Amino acid sequence: MANLPNLRLYRVGTAAALIVAPLLFLIDNLIHPKEVARGNELEQVRLIADAYTRWQAAHAIGFLAILAFAPAVLGLAFLVRRRRPSYGLLAGALALAGLLGLAAVIAIDGFAWGIAGELSANSPLGPNGAVEVLKDLQGSEWSLIYYLTPAGFIVGMLMLAIGAARDGAVPMWAGALLALAVLMVGTETAIASNAYFIAGAAVFLAGGVAVALPLLRMSDEQFAQGGA
Repeated sequence: MANLPNLRLYRVGTAAALIVAPLLFLIDNLIHPKEVARGNELEQVRLIADAYTRWQAAHAIGFLAILAFAPAVLGLAFLVRRRRPSYGLLAGALALAGLLGLAAVIAIDGFAWGIAGELSANSPLGPNGAVEVLKDLQGSEWSLIYYLTPAGFIVGMLMLAIGAARDGAVPMWAGALLALAVLMVGTETAIASNAYFIAGAAVFLAGGVAVALPLLRMSDEQFAQGGA
């Protein structure tokens, strides 16, 4: 295993993604305009229209954060499957599929909702017409495939965090912190609260750093073997 090519690249790249992606996600949530619960669509389109550029920028940064986290998923799956091949492969596949779902959700909530907000202020549709567009976006049964897929991210990442901790690749507390972060980030689509978004992003960054540091400290040989 120690003779596998590019081990240092995989190890350092995984650690970097565990830090960079949550950091981008925290920036996204710090600048994100207020999001309100369903049933307040008129207020929501007004809030989006008042901060349209910030709304779109926040979701664009969030989208980049999701892309940046893909190497972390692949690297952790590589690490865990050294000792648990089937488990690591399943966990990595679930987490990666869920990551694709999160990318779809942030595109819908960011770009599509943003356009609805812009239309409320700058088109003949007006606020009431934009509200109908937003309601249709939120209530369409076709959205379920996008909003349910992120469950794979939660399950897969929980498996990877627990697997890495159980194998001794990372401290148990670090795996638990990343698992908590995954639960918070993965449930953001169901909880309309900016305070919750920021808290989840902060825990995500802390969990990412906590798992990244042991990866940076271990040798390439240890990474290839699934931990120390």
